[in-house]
Amino acid sequence: MTADAVGGVWTYAVDLARELSERGTEITLAVMGPSPDSSQRAAIAALRGVTLIDRPFRLEWMADPWDDVAAAGAWLREVSRSVAPDVVHLNGYVHAALDWEVPTLVVGHSCVLSWWQAVHGRSAPRLWDEYRDRVRRGLAAAGMVVAPTAAMRDALHAHYGPLDGVRVIANGRSTPAASANARAKEKFVLSAGRVWDPAKNVESVCGVAGDCRGRLSSPAICGRRAARNRCSRACGARDEWNPRLSAS
Repeated sequence: MTADAVGGVWTYAVDLARELSERGTEITLAVMGPSPDSSQRAAIAALRGVTLIDRPFRLEWMADPWDDVAAAGAWLREVSRSVAPDVVHLNGYVHAALDWEVPTLVVGHSCVLSWWQAVHGRSAPRLWDEYRDRVRRGLAAAGMVVAPTAAMRDALHAHYGPLDGVRVIANGRSTPAASANARAKEKFVLSAGRVWDPAKNVESVCGVAGDCRGRLSSPAICGRRAARNRCSRACGARDEWNPRLSAS
């Protein structure tokens, strides 16, 4: 199973690996892009039957990635020959077009073209034509394509289709047992997402804060400092790091 350690795909991959491993499935988690940090590595080390391998190849949605994407494809094929998997599960698109000897599953979590349309209100520029073509070839070659929502399924059809038989399987998470030391609920709204990504709409949370005065505290932006500063200036939020959220 492929993954990256940047955002939600990592959470999805770890949760799925945990559930599959508990059912006796052995998984090689091949991570590309920024290297997993120590906490991410510890999460995988705690799972029985899950092996983590990683290489710092640029991801297909990054700028000018194609030399790295080709090198990553060669690496994945080498891993496949070594591991001899029953199924190749790809949490990306382009590598589905490789010559795999076993069934392939592609999960379409998001894509550049639907992101661009949603954020900018127009089609992605021609700079992304090669991305479009390669994603289309990958989706066409996949043995099965899954989307987590009907909206993402429709986006794949709109930008890369027509596609046959895309299945919608919602993401799910296990709910941990309540802790005896759990805090009482507090009056705050938590919006989780990459602050630097305008698609996460952090500014919308700041925008409605004025309507909640007296009921909620003023907005506080937690994340990487450069992104926090930019968002704080845009919406008048306090720039701070809440230590109680540091584990997140």
